[in-house]
Amino acid sequence: MNFSNLAWWACFIFAGVWLQQGLPGIDVLVAGLLVSLQERRHYQTFWLLLVLLLVQEGAGTLAFGSTALWYGALVVFFNVGRWLFEAENLAFVVLLSLGLGACHFLFTLMMASLQQLDIPQDRLFMESVWQACAIPPAWWLTHFVRRRCMGDAHPV
Repeated sequence: MNFSNLAWWACFIFAGVWLQQGLPGIDVLVAGLLVSLQERRHYQTFWLLLVLLLVQEGAGTLAFGSTALWYGALVVFFNVGRWLFEAENLAFVVLLSLGLGACHFLFTLMMASLQQLDIPQDRLFMESVWQACAIPPAWWLTHFVRRRCMGDAHPV
């Protein structure tokens, strides 16, 4: 990974963490992981996934594992869906975000029950809907800014 690529991802993570302060329960960093998966740069995706897991799990209130499950679902859904759809297609991203919204609900509910936490399901449902709605615009913005800043050296 060259310095400009590393600097871009560092700025992205900083901006994403800052945005998440105002959007509790919403993971905007997942858009970067999706863009990295679309670039098919496995080394970059591995390190980005590792850093995002540490950031999200360290900032979260649930026991370690819910973000790992959720990002794992993204990787599985992406690789399965890539066989059926064009990876940069908006319809693919929308379907992916719907699946991730459902996983957000299920994984959070499951991890909360393991910790014997009582989470209001109606609130969690709305948070999951907002998460699913946030992914496509976050992906588009990340995709657009990355192409603008990095040029065609990193095609998506």
